[in-house]
Amino acid sequence: MRLVLIIHLTGVILRVFGVILLVPLAVALAHGEGWDAEGFAVAGAVAAGLGEIMRRAGAPGEHEMRRVESLAVVGATWLVVAAVGAIPYVWVGIGPVDALFESMSGFTTTGATTFADFTQYGRGIFFWRAFTQWLGGMGVIALFVAVLPRLAIAGRQLFFAETPGPTEEKLTPQVRRTAAVLWRLYLGLSLAEVAALTLVGMPLYDAVCNTMATLAAGGFSPHPGSIAGYGNPTAEWIIAGFMFLAGASFALQYRVLRGRPSALLRDDEFRAYVAVLVAFGGLAAWFLWRAGLGAPAAIRHGLFNVISIVTTTGFASMDFQNWGEQAKAVLLAAMFVGGCAGSAGGGPKVVRLLLVARFTLAELRRVLHPRALLPVKLNGRVVPEDVIRDVLAFVACYFAVFAICVLVVVSLGADLVTGITASIATLGNIGPGFNLVGPMSHYGQLHPVSRLVLTAAMWLGRLEVVTVLAIMRPEVWRMTHWRAGGSPGASRGAASP
Repeated sequence: MRLVLIIHLTGVILRVFGVILLVPLAVALAHGEGWDAEGFAVAGAVAAGLGEIMRRAGAPGEHEMRRVESLAVVGATWLVVAAVGAIPYVWVGIGPVDALFESMSGFTTTGATTFADFTQYGRGIFFWRAFTQWLGGMGVIALFVAVLPRLAIAGRQLFFAETPGPTEEKLTPQVRRTAAVLWRLYLGLSLAEVAALTLVGMPLYDAVCNTMATLAAGGFSPHPGSIAGYGNPTAEWIIAGFMFLAGASFALQYRVLRGRPSALLRDDEFRAYVAVLVAFGGLAAWFLWRAGLGAPAAIRHGLFNVISIVTTTGFASMDFQNWGEQAKAVLLAAMFVGGCAGSAGGGPKVVRLLLVARFTLAELRRVLHPRALLPVKLNGRVVPEDVIRDVLAFVACYFAVFAICVLVVVSLGADLVTGITASIATLGNIGPGFNLVGPMSHYGQLHPVSRLVLTAAMWLGRLEVVTVLAIMRPEVWRMTHWRAGGSPGASRGAASP
């Protein structure tokens, strides 16, 4: 693994990120928030300056980028960008731990917050929260692969190291064009949602912020009561529809727009995704109706909050902390699902759970028929054994990290329900949980060490856990060196993970 190349590419991305900070700076100035604007200016200067130092300290590689180096660039970029993105929060008086938590929550599209009093912060800050989610939704790396010719040397590796899910989607012959196509779709959906929300009476500023958080499957709303605070059922249905799209594969949506609507019906993951939403949403609505809520409201709130949790958006149309235990159990189960591969959603992903289920059924049948050939299929094709192995490894690592987070959070004073839901909500990039971290509450009540651990969980979850664990393997670091070249032995050793 060539550190000089990793530092160089991370610096290139960070330097351009400094320019992006001009957007929230302009928003803060437009609302007369000069002090907040200074914070964005400082963050932009730090990003541009540090990025330039890193760019000059490193050097572009002469050879094709190795997979482990791609993973390292992606992991380092998310850490550095989140650290710089925390500067505006620190500037307005938020402590370093909470500022890093808030920034990481934004870029990883988690939506967990430490804000207790929304009246303390200006519109520039709330725009920044939503904007970081919008950038993170499609992926910071995918953005720069689309717009920076400099990254063409490693475009494919970086793009697929960033894109979540066990499958690779390549819509055009060039990866840069693929990233650009997906970003155009993302931008088009964002503009459509802003228009729809403003038409039903939501103020433009709120419509923009909520749209960025919706399409990113993020959940940061400028209203302290989330979507419930607007009291607009029509807006809730609109947001539910766009949350559904955010949790579905953008590549699949692109194919539909290109005149291939049958792709939806032929895709096993999409069918499973819809089935999960209908089943969980219907069950939640049933429990809400049994608890005394009118049928139309029960259906709306049941579907909205299930879609929000499954897609890992984290919006709330009502305080589901006050739901009955049965309805809350549905949401808890939904937290372990996630969106589709290639979507903005986090979590384990529907396709992985589908493959695990089919593999388990095949193994149960193999007990009765030991000599039978029982391949696992997806979309009519046999799934290679190495893919199944990767999926099982991911699930094992995912739940191991989840268990460690629960142990830490509960050991530091939180109750068990808070510990479980805070851990899965951050690792799965969902946002709200139950009890102390309910949808109308905040994570600032947890121990500072717990908040740091959950910040790391958000980072791990956004990078799909295995990415980070792979680059932490001892053999990777034994083969790590500064120079850009590298011996053949180093190449083989570094490429193996």
